[in-house]
Amino acid sequence: MTFSLPPEAQDVVKTFTIKDGIYAIGVRERGVTLYNQQVRAHNLVWALSELDRAGTRKLGRIAVIGAGAAGLTATAALLSCTTEESSVMLFEKEWDLCPVQQGCDGRWLHPSLYAWPDWGSRAPSASLPVLNWSEGRASDVARTLLSGFANYRQIFGKQRFTAFVGVHHLQIKAERKQIDFIGTNVVMKDAYFSQGDSEGGTETFDTIIFAAGFGWERTNKFKTPSYWRNEQLAQPNLSVDRSRYLVSGYGDGALIDVCRLTIERFRQDTILYELFGSDLEKTEDALRQSLSGLASDTNLLDFFGQIEETLLRAPKASLRNRLRKDSAVTLHIAGQDEKKPKDFRDIFGPTSSRLNRLLIYLLFRCGAISISRRPLADAISGARVMPDHVLCRHGCDTESHLELIFDDYANVKSEFTNMKKMQAQHPKRSWAPGYFPTC
Repeated sequence: MTFSLPPEAQDVVKTFTIKDGIYAIGVRERGVTLYNQQVRAHNLVWALSELDRAGTRKLGRIAVIGAGAAGLTATAALLSCTTEESSVMLFEKEWDLCPVQQGCDGRWLHPSLYAWPDWGSRAPSASLPVLNWSEGRASDVARTLLSGFANYRQIFGKQRFTAFVGVHHLQIKAERKQIDFIGTNVVMKDAYFSQGDSEGGTETFDTIIFAAGFGWERTNKFKTPSYWRNEQLAQPNLSVDRSRYLVSGYGDGALIDVCRLTIERFRQDTILYELFGSDLEKTEDALRQSLSGLASDTNLLDFFGQIEETLLRAPKASLRNRLRKDSAVTLHIAGQDEKKPKDFRDIFGPTSSRLNRLLIYLLFRCGAISISRRPLADAISGARVMPDHVLCRHGCDTESHLELIFDDYANVKSEFTNMKKMQAQHPKRSWAPGYFPTC
């Protein structure tokens, strides 16, 4: 049987291609949410599978680097829509699958709230064919993903799936499509696995999918806990003294921490309903109409100012009534590169979701936060913040992450740079309904 190749499949594959046979999921994209990474994984697997079916490029022996949401989704999707001619080997440097979100009870995940106020952005279900989930605590989402992955492995991959965890050495030789590694084989048992033998080796693959994320968050002398580690920022202070905090950065992680420290009983899943009440849908319609005439990378500071006394008047009044009394928060926007101080306006550029930018604008207008553009040490001293109340959200050192993993990084650096420039891995669904078997 011959298959005709959908013309868009080649175009989709190009947006993920590092070299022929080596692909990267979302590592240089903006708007990197768990859901968006899963959509990108579906798109890549669909496109590669179509090339395989058409005989244009065989998948063959496949390696997936990284067992987070993107890596698990890509692996499950590959197992479900490829034949016995293909096998998948999964590599994870930590000692468990989906390790980052496991046990994280303090962070809330929603599949599409990042896109608010777009149509359907409040829908609680991801509605994905492979490894579907609904909004909830990060720990609950991780549990759902792992349970779903176990089903796919049992049904589609018993004889053609292997995995290594605790991979403390892994280098990709892009020119040869080779991987050097040292790790521990896993013996899968339902949704869990036991530890097998540790081994090192060099394996050659026909297809390598890089889904290892962006590297760990940048470290600093204040030892800020990882965004995904449990802490008590959202809980009221149990001492008499008012606590002072400084949050450095202005990406989504920093802005969400500011909201948790300044808004009483803040929950990402309910804040829209609480602030806008019965006017939420009407407000969303008006926002969609106004935003449709703006580019996606538009700075929204002036826009918020224009609608403050109309669409934002009621939510601003509501927010003013529920500011925390036990904390004082400084948002440090100079960030990591203190030689290039940021302007207050920069907070409202395309480095965070529109919802988070809106909440920060309202907090600013309510006088709930202080803003600092000074060097970090000066900002901490000026705000009289203790070192253990300094939260640095400066993102991940992706460049060092890639240099560490790709043995010949100089040969592929330009491709990663182009990915960052083009932002072409759009998290919009390319596959047709029913393409992926469901468990």
